[in-house]
Amino acid sequence: MTGASGEIILVFPSNTRILEAEDLLEEMGLPFILVPVPKEVNPNCGLAISFLEDDRDLVLAPLREAGLRPQAAYLRKGDLFAGYDLNWNEASGGTGSSDAALD
Repeated sequence: MTGASGEIILVFPSNTRILEAEDLLEEMGLPFILVPVPKEVNPNCGLAISFLEDDRDLVLAPLREAGLRPQAAYLRKGDLFAGYDLNWNEASGGTGSSDAALD
């Protein structure tokens, strides 16, 4: 699921939260997949939500409204990962940004 713009991976603080987020996004028919947390960003087992960076605002808006804030977010381009700022507290959602260049 990697697009030209990259893939955003959301890690949540608990299995309960990830399943709540999954249920919400599925009910809304939004484009995402549930994936194992990549070992490159977290060596612990767990699940994460993955979606194309182009779908960022579409996927994050309902999570914000429901108060389902991820513990961490990463941008993946190919085999490279970087922390990703979701601008969670901005009402407009912002554009998000990576803390490292992946090009």
